[in-house]
Amino acid sequence: MNEFSLHLPGVEPDNIDESRMLRIMAELSHALRQTDRETLKAWGNRSGKRLWTLLLRRGSAFARLAGKLVHAGIVEGRGLASAVHAGRGLEQLGARSAAAIDASISFAQGGKLALKQIRQALRDDPQRNIPRLVAGILGFHAGSGGLDGNGGIPDLDLAAGIGFHRSLLTHSILAGVLAEGLLVAIVDLSGEIKDRLPEVHDPLWAKLAEAAGPLASPLLAGTSAGIAYHLLVDATLQTAAYHGLPWHMPMHDHELAMGVNGVAEGAYAAGMGGKNGAECSDDQQRAKAAPTTGRRVVDGIAQAASKAIHASRSRLERP
Repeated sequence: MNEFSLHLPGVEPDNIDESRMLRIMAELSHALRQTDRETLKAWGNRSGKRLWTLLLRRGSAFARLAGKLVHAGIVEGRGLASAVHAGRGLEQLGARSAAAIDASISFAQGGKLALKQIRQALRDDPQRNIPRLVAGILGFHAGSGGLDGNGGIPDLDLAAGIGFHRSLLTHSILAGVLAEGLLVAIVDLSGEIKDRLPEVHDPLWAKLAEAAGPLASPLLAGTSAGIAYHLLVDATLQTAAYHGLPWHMPMHDHELAMGVNGVAEGAYAAGMGGKNGAECSDDQQRAKAAPTTGRRVVDGIAQAASKAIHASRSRLERP
């Protein structure tokens, strides 16, 4: 008899054979029959409206990101133009180069801090945080198909044949919308029918109810991040055209469109992670008052260049 393993993060793995699966489906059917039509209709309406909400949220996240980038570009351009007009072009370039170096260092330090916080959380409350971490990792794998960007949710279109690969439905933010909408709809439905299951029912229902709530958020965030990663890999490293578009586009437009969808999904995934503010310590405040690493690097390069120019001039001026 065929068996497969169902392993939910934080619960013991279950081996479900064919007969048990049929029993679970029969229990689901029983619960649905006991659920009035208006309740199911309301659930269906909520699920449908949620898809539009999820789509708008992704569009809003991307619009905010694009707005910030455009604003930053305008500010940088105006600052450079004003500096050049005032005869401080090199000084402005040095300042912005220093800021770019500091931003790169800050990004790396942020990643290091995030890993440190994850380790601390796992030590402080392993029973709660290990399942959440596993859920996020599983979600990322389900969304991306792995670090090579092959498989996962976007490549489900291969089930219809290689000729349908890279469809707009699976290789865009629509994949994230459908994946998140389906998972949330299942969680919503399980809440509606849990009291309508047969009095004696499979223990899997209790495990699903127990795991769904706390693990839904990291699972969704991981899945969204995985889809974004897959789309960006396809847009840059494994380029190919979209399938089935009703209009013709040059190849670079296909790559751009897929990359924009990847960035939009990534911006949404980043927003799902939340924002954790932190106050600066006294040491951090003192560090901010001192010249930054980027400023010291730029000043060092400028001093070295100045010395080299001075030495060259001295040699040329010798009789």
